[in-house]
Amino acid sequence: MSGLVCLQGGGEFSTACRGMDRALAARGTGPVVVTALAGEVGHDYATATANGVAHLASVTDRTVVGAPDVRQDPAAALEVLATASLLVLPGGSPSRLLSALTDTPAGALLAELVAAGTDVMGASAGAMVLCPWMVLPDRRGAGAVSVARGLGLVPGLLVVPHWSGGSSRGDWLQVVRDQVPDDLEVLGLPEESGVLVEDGALTAVGQRPARLVSTGRDLPVGESWTRP
Repeated sequence: MSGLVCLQGGGEFSTACRGMDRALAARGTGPVVVTALAGEVGHDYATATANGVAHLASVTDRTVVGAPDVRQDPAAALEVLATASLLVLPGGSPSRLLSALTDTPAGALLAELVAAGTDVMGASAGAMVLCPWMVLPDRRGAGAVSVARGLGLVPGLLVVPHWSGGSSRGDWLQVVRDQVPDDLEVLGLPEESGVLVEDGALTAVGQRPARLVSTGRDLPVGESWTRP
């Protein structure tokens, strides 16, 4: 990983996210590109992408654009995605986002961009997919939520978004304990909050502390933590 990655827990593009997103957008000068691939093709994608563009344009003077849907127009989408100095992946369906990135060239391009120094912000499903493993609550097997390999662009983490405490995600945490390598740090991210990942360190940002579930402690906003 070379570019900075911002993992957010959801509730993205709300008023409470403006400070966090303004600071993130202030890091660069190139285009901000939004692609809401966790949404359904068509109206859902267009609406979610437009919402992200409007929000980010309100917190930065940088050019903010929405990419065409790579599932409909791969060539045009990849051309726009390649211009990003900040690429934004909003939330939605984790399974749909994972498929959109792995079944098209977009996932490979994303890996190339991050390696070259492009910053990425992923919220909820967008944060989950950037990690080596992710929970797929919209894909169940044998009565339990499923897990799958993510893109692995942020090593050593598994994100649990919309975090409000362990009991609210008990089924997720159980399947993680059963099926995911135990050397991953499970990261509980509340809505309108997140972490910046840079040079191996996590720095909490937004409204509320991040939860280092595996380590058993909260990471207060503004504080940093590096895995031992």
